[in-house]
Amino acid sequence: MSAKHISAIKDAEKKNKSGSSGGSKGQGGAGQKGGNNNNNAKGRQQKSHDTAAEDQDPPEVIEALMSFRKVEKIVKENPSMAATVLWKIAKALWSFRQSQETANVLALLISILTELQVDPPSTPGSLSPTQIGMTLYLSRLSMARLIVYHSRSLAFRYYLDAIQGRWQIDPNDFQSLCEMVHTASAVRHLQQCKEYLSTHAKTEKLMAPPPSAPAQPIATEAPVKKPADPNLKLLTVLKESASMLSQTSSGVISPVSKVSTIDDHVLGETAVTLYSMVAALSEASGDTAGTVDALRSMAVIYHKGLRLTYSAAACLIRSAEIVFSTTTSGEQDKEKQGEEGTWDLFQALLLAMETGDFVRMQRAIGMLESCDSLTFQDVKTVIEVAQAVISQDNDFLRNTAANSLEYLLLLLQEQNEAARSELLICRWTTVDASMAALERVKRLVL
Repeated sequence: MSAKHISAIKDAEKKNKSGSSGGSKGQGGAGQKGGNNNNNAKGRQQKSHDTAAEDQDPPEVIEALMSFRKVEKIVKENPSMAATVLWKIAKALWSFRQSQETANVLALLISILTELQVDPPSTPGSLSPTQIGMTLYLSRLSMARLIVYHSRSLAFRYYLDAIQGRWQIDPNDFQSLCEMVHTASAVRHLQQCKEYLSTHAKTEKLMAPPPSAPAQPIATEAPVKKPADPNLKLLTVLKESASMLSQTSSGVISPVSKVSTIDDHVLGETAVTLYSMVAALSEASGDTAGTVDALRSMAVIYHKGLRLTYSAAACLIRSAEIVFSTTTSGEQDKEKQGEEGTWDLFQALLLAMETGDFVRMQRAIGMLESCDSLTFQDVKTVIEVAQAVISQDNDFLRNTAANSLEYLLLLLQEQNEAARSELLICRWTTVDASMAALERVKRLVL
């Protein structure tokens, strides 16, 4: 699209035209042959120009890269000006999806701002400490989002640096919360995160209950508030970072039964702690759905990422307690809500059976029997098997349990949808996953 390139294309077209007219002056087949050769040459040349135009970067990108090279030379002389220009360059490059170049610019920008934060500039016109802190926070957040699918470990570091820097969370305090994932129960870990956020200077206001509506509305019109930037909301950033760290393609949530690496364990502990904070903040703001979603995500990481099955069962039981205690309007909503809570309890019961956790087994059975879950054949059967395991009723396990579980497996293989609708497990997982879950139950009791 540059003027130089367009001019070159026009010159080439003129040369091709003159060559073509010269060839047509020839006689008979020779003239025709010369014309075809010129046309082929023109086509090849046009194709070459089109390819070059596609490979050429837009002028804005070239200009941004040239500015980046110039800024690199003035970093030591005027870091504040360099930081201001680098932030604009990074936004310009990303608008054209130049990922690698954007990452290079952000890396230099983060390095400059980190040094400025330690040693703030005193010259007039320099960035203020507030500007330095906010730009550093946004730069780290941008870098984490940019590289999360290329390097989980590095993205994890940028996410934590952004959160800890913006809300002044001490790294040692956060590390202590992460270590509790393996040493304390899931309920205790949730409570500890809640207490920390409630007493921390930068987050205690977020944990305060929402103000109640006034008895009588105020007559005067309230000014229209500007929508808050989601990047500045702790709850939003915690949700994003926890989700990104736990759902990348090779992340900690892996269905395979191999031993996880140390890096996976660190990421898993971090994701669980971030989700615990999400659950605490959501509960404080009255967002029941957000609390339940966080608990379910924690259960997946506990079970598949960290192999802490008992903690996964505890999260699902807590999720069901919140679901059943929440009132909804409408029969359809109540039915859906009840089914979701039942599914949480059913999964918790299966997990507790795998680990021989009789306490959580009894808790899940008691809650399942108090709701309308016994209408599902698979829930009823698994409850009977679990009760026999707790009471050590070996006769039932040897004779009745095997036949009951085999009948459920046959129902799963039925092509008739009406027959499979009797099973709760078919409404939430695939047939293969349902059969695998029931096969695990058979291996546990037989």
